[in-house]
Amino acid sequence: MHPSDAEVLTVMAAPQDDMGGVADDDSLIVLDEPIVLKGGEEFIELQLHEPNVYHLLSAAQVIGKRPSTESVYDSQMQLVKLVSGWPLQAVQDLPSSALDRAVAYVTSFQDAARRPEGADPDLSPSMTLIFEDGIEAVGRSFSSMTLREPKVKERRTAKAFEARGTAEGFLRAEISLVENVSGWPQAAILKMPISKFAQAADYLTGFFMSGPETGTN
Repeated sequence: MHPSDAEVLTVMAAPQDDMGGVADDDSLIVLDEPIVLKGGEEFIELQLHEPNVYHLLSAAQVIGKRPSTESVYDSQMQLVKLVSGWPLQAVQDLPSSALDRAVAYVTSFQDAARRPEGADPDLSPSMTLIFEDGIEAVGRSFSSMTLREPKVKERRTAKAFEARGTAEGFLRAEISLVENVSGWPQAAILKMPISKFAQAADYLTGFFMSGPETGTN
Protein backbone atom coordinates (compact mmCIF):
# COMPACT_ATOMS: atom_id res chain seq x y z
CA MET A 1 0.00 0.00 0.00
CA HIS A 2 1.39 3.39 -1.01
CA PRO A 3 1.55 6.28 1.47
CA SER A 4 -0.96 9.07 1.03
CA ASP A 5 0.06 12.54 -0.18
CA ALA A 6 -0.15 13.76 3.41
CA GLU A 7 2.22 11.02 4.57
CA VAL A 8 4.66 11.86 1.78
CA LEU A 9 4.63 15.54 2.68
CA THR A 10 5.12 14.67 6.35
CA VAL A 11 8.13 12.47 5.68
CA MET A 12 9.61 15.19 3.46
CA ALA A 13 9.71 17.52 6.46
CA ALA A 14 12.49 15.39 7.99
CA PRO A 15 16.03 16.36 6.90
CA GLN A 16 17.90 13.86 4.73
CA ASP A 17 21.63 13.37 5.24
CA ASP A 18 22.55 11.54 2.01
CA MET A 19 22.35 14.61 -0.21
CA GLY A 20 25.56 14.90 -2.15
CA GLY A 21 28.32 14.76 0.44
CA VAL A 22 30.52 17.66 1.53
CA ALA A 23 29.42 21.10 0.41
CA ASP A 24 31.75 23.04 -1.88
CA ASP A 25 32.25 26.77 -2.39
CA ASP A 26 29.46 26.97 -4.98
CA SER A 27 26.93 25.80 -2.41
CA LEU A 28 27.12 29.04 -0.42
CA ILE A 29 26.18 32.41 -1.91
CA VAL A 30 26.87 35.39 0.34
CA LEU A 31 25.14 38.62 -0.63
CA ASP A 32 26.83 42.01 -0.43
CA GLU A 33 23.78 43.44 1.34
CA PRO A 34 21.18 41.52 3.36
CA ILE A 35 17.63 41.09 2.14
CA VAL A 36 15.27 42.48 4.78
CA LEU A 37 11.63 41.43 4.70
CA LYS A 38 8.75 43.51 6.06
CA GLY A 39 8.75 41.59 9.32
CA GLY A 40 12.41 42.47 9.87
CA GLU A 41 13.82 39.02 9.02
CA GLU A 42 17.19 39.26 7.29
CA PHE A 43 18.75 36.95 4.71
CA ILE A 44 22.35 37.25 3.55
CA GLU A 45 23.68 33.69 3.13
CA LEU A 46 22.02 31.36 0.63
CA GLN A 47 23.09 27.83 1.61
CA LEU A 48 22.40 25.21 -1.05
CA HIS A 49 22.74 21.44 -1.37
CA GLU A 50 21.81 18.71 -3.82
CA PRO A 51 18.06 18.66 -4.48
CA ASN A 52 15.98 15.55 -4.02
CA VAL A 53 13.21 14.21 -6.24
CA TYR A 54 10.51 15.99 -4.25
CA HIS A 55 12.19 19.34 -4.88
CA LEU A 56 12.32 18.73 -8.64
CA LEU A 57 8.73 17.49 -8.74
CA SER A 58 7.48 20.56 -6.88
CA ALA A 59 9.39 22.82 -9.25
CA ALA A 60 8.03 20.96 -12.29
CA GLN A 61 4.47 21.47 -11.03
CA VAL A 62 4.98 25.23 -11.19
CA ILE A 63 5.64 25.07 -14.94
CA GLY A 64 2.12 23.84 -15.60
CA LYS A 65 0.66 22.49 -18.83
CA ARG A 66 2.31 24.94 -21.21
CA PRO A 67 5.86 26.02 -20.43
CA SER A 68 6.63 29.69 -20.88
CA THR A 69 9.65 31.82 -20.13
CA GLU A 70 7.85 33.12 -17.07
CA SER A 71 6.70 29.74 -15.74
CA VAL A 72 10.16 28.20 -16.17
CA TYR A 73 11.67 31.12 -14.25
CA ASP A 74 9.03 30.67 -11.52
CA SER A 75 9.98 26.98 -11.43
CA GLN A 76 13.63 27.88 -10.89
CA MET A 77 12.70 30.20 -8.02
CA GLN A 78 10.61 27.43 -6.47
CA LEU A 79 13.54 25.00 -6.67
CA VAL A 80 15.93 27.44 -4.99
CA LYS A 81 13.28 28.24 -2.36
CA LEU A 82 12.83 24.58 -1.44
CA VAL A 83 16.52 23.70 -1.40
CA SER A 84 17.63 26.78 0.54
CA GLY A 85 14.68 27.01 2.92
CA TRP A 86 14.31 30.72 2.15
CA PRO A 87 10.78 32.16 1.80
CA LEU A 88 9.74 32.94 -1.77
CA GLN A 89 9.68 36.68 -1.11
CA ALA A 90 13.35 36.60 -0.13
CA VAL A 91 14.23 34.56 -3.22
CA GLN A 92 12.39 37.09 -5.39
CA ASP A 93 14.47 39.88 -3.83
CA LEU A 94 17.77 38.21 -4.74
CA PRO A 95 20.02 39.94 -7.27
CA SER A 96 19.28 38.22 -10.57
CA SER A 97 22.88 37.06 -10.95
CA ALA A 98 22.71 35.38 -7.53
CA LEU A 99 19.61 33.44 -8.57
CA ASP A 100 21.35 32.42 -11.80
CA ARG A 101 24.29 31.08 -9.79
CA ALA A 102 21.96 29.22 -7.43
CA VAL A 103 20.00 27.65 -10.28
CA ALA A 104 23.23 26.59 -12.01
CA TYR A 105 24.38 24.89 -8.81
CA VAL A 106 21.20 23.03 -7.88
CA THR A 107 20.60 21.81 -11.44
CA SER A 108 24.20 20.66 -11.94
CA PHE A 109 23.69 17.43 -9.96
CA GLN A 110 21.07 16.05 -12.33
CA ASP A 111 22.86 17.34 -15.43
CA ALA A 112 26.09 15.58 -14.41
CA ALA A 113 24.32 12.30 -13.59
CA ARG A 114 22.23 11.97 -16.75
CA ARG A 115 23.44 9.80 -19.64
CA PRO A 116 25.13 12.01 -22.26
CA GLU A 117 23.17 12.43 -25.47
CA GLY A 118 24.19 9.79 -27.98
CA ALA A 119 25.84 7.56 -25.37
CA ASP A 120 24.96 3.87 -25.32
CA PRO A 121 22.59 2.90 -22.50
CA ASP A 122 23.54 0.45 -19.77
CA LEU A 123 21.72 -2.78 -20.65
CA SER A 124 23.09 -4.83 -17.78
CA PRO A 125 20.59 -7.39 -16.39
CA SER A 126 20.50 -5.48 -13.11
CA MET A 127 21.77 -2.38 -11.36
CA THR A 128 22.20 -1.73 -7.65
CA LEU A 129 22.45 1.73 -6.12
CA ILE A 130 23.88 2.09 -2.62
CA PHE A 131 22.86 4.84 -0.17
CA GLU A 132 25.55 4.97 2.51
CA ASP A 133 23.50 6.82 5.12
CA GLY A 134 20.20 5.27 4.14
CA ILE A 135 16.97 7.04 3.30
CA GLU A 136 14.45 7.22 6.12
CA ALA A 137 10.82 6.97 5.02
CA VAL A 138 7.56 5.40 6.23
CA GLY A 139 9.26 4.11 9.36
CA ARG A 140 12.00 2.24 7.50
CA SER A 141 15.55 2.81 6.30
CA PHE A 142 16.41 2.16 2.65
CA SER A 143 20.10 1.66 1.89
CA SER A 144 20.13 -0.18 -1.45
CA MET A 145 18.00 -0.18 -4.57
CA THR A 146 18.06 -3.04 -7.06
CA LEU A 147 16.74 -2.45 -10.57
CA ARG A 148 16.20 -4.59 -13.67
CA GLU A 149 14.63 -4.17 -17.09
CA PRO A 150 11.06 -2.84 -16.75
CA LYS A 151 8.12 -5.06 -17.64
CA VAL A 152 5.55 -4.05 -20.25
CA LYS A 153 2.93 -3.25 -17.61
CA GLU A 154 5.39 -1.02 -15.75
CA ARG A 155 6.26 0.85 -18.93
CA ARG A 156 2.55 1.17 -19.74
CA THR A 157 1.90 2.83 -16.39
CA ALA A 158 4.73 5.29 -17.02
CA LYS A 159 3.36 6.11 -20.46
CA ALA A 160 0.09 7.22 -18.89
CA PHE A 161 2.03 9.96 -17.09
CA GLU A 162 4.06 10.82 -20.19
CA ALA A 163 0.83 11.31 -22.13
CA ARG A 164 0.15 14.44 -20.08
CA GLY A 165 2.89 16.13 -22.09
CA THR A 166 4.10 18.24 -19.16
CA ALA A 167 7.37 18.52 -17.27
CA GLU A 168 5.59 17.12 -14.23
CA GLY A 169 4.16 14.26 -16.27
CA PHE A 170 7.54 13.17 -17.62
CA LEU A 171 9.08 13.28 -14.14
CA ARG A 172 6.16 11.34 -12.67
CA ALA A 173 6.66 8.75 -15.42
CA GLU A 174 10.23 8.20 -14.24
CA ILE A 175 9.12 8.14 -10.60
CA SER A 176 6.53 5.49 -11.52
CA LEU A 177 9.16 3.34 -13.23
CA VAL A 178 11.60 3.55 -10.32
CA GLU A 179 8.83 2.86 -7.81
CA ASN A 180 7.36 -0.15 -9.60
CA VAL A 181 10.67 -1.78 -10.54
CA SER A 182 12.50 -1.19 -7.27
CA GLY A 183 9.60 -1.89 -4.93
CA TRP A 184 10.47 1.21 -2.89
CA PRO A 185 7.57 3.28 -1.54
CA GLN A 186 7.05 6.61 -3.26
CA ALA A 187 7.89 8.49 -0.04
CA ALA A 188 11.42 7.03 -0.14
CA ILE A 189 11.86 7.73 -3.85
CA LEU A 190 10.88 11.36 -3.34
CA LYS A 191 13.72 11.66 -0.80
CA MET A 192 16.36 10.27 -3.19
CA PRO A 193 19.18 12.65 -4.13
CA ILE A 194 18.41 13.74 -7.67
CA SER A 195 21.73 12.39 -8.98
CA LYS A 196 20.91 8.87 -7.74
CA PHE A 197 17.40 9.12 -9.15
CA ALA A 198 18.75 10.25 -12.52
CA GLN A 199 21.02 7.20 -12.63
CA ALA A 200 18.08 4.91 -11.83
CA ALA A 201 15.74 6.53 -14.35
CA ASP A 202 18.33 6.53 -17.13
CA TYR A 203 19.06 2.87 -16.55
CA LEU A 204 15.38 1.92 -16.75
CA THR A 205 14.55 4.04 -19.79
CA GLY A 206 17.69 2.80 -21.53
CA PHE A 207 15.82 -0.42 -22.35
CA PHE A 208 13.18 1.42 -24.37
CA MET A 209 13.81 1.40 -28.11
CA SER A 210 12.00 3.75 -30.46
CA GLY A 211 9.71 1.80 -32.76
CA PRO A 212 7.76 2.82 -35.85
CA GLU A 213 4.65 4.88 -35.20
CA THR A 214 1.35 3.15 -35.86
CA GLY A 215 -1.82 4.61 -37.27
CA THR A 216 -3.14 6.04 -40.49
CA ASN A 217 -0.87 8.30 -42.49
